[in-house]
Amino acid sequence: MDSNAVDLRTTLAAQPATRAVSVSLPSQVYFDLDQFQRVQKELLGQLGCPACTSGFDIRYDIQRRFVVDASLSVQASGLAQDPLSP
Repeated sequence: MDSNAVDLRTTLAAQPATRAVSVSLPSQVYFDLDQFQRVQKELLGQLGCPACTSGFDIRYDIQRRFVVDASLSVQASGLAQDPLSP
């Protein structure tokens, strides 16, 4: 084999088995293409390649917050003021 060639079996075996990344976004970012793309650019840069996903499985989710008080009452927090929340 050429000394400059890359053995993909070795390269792929060296990668972690799980390359899933979870990203939780406020709905106003999730539904705004310009903001979403800015977040994606920053995220990809932090993952090591600002131009591609570098083999990561990026899973986006809309932020959902709930607060449980001492009497076990569950209240949505931070969702009421957000008109795009599901």
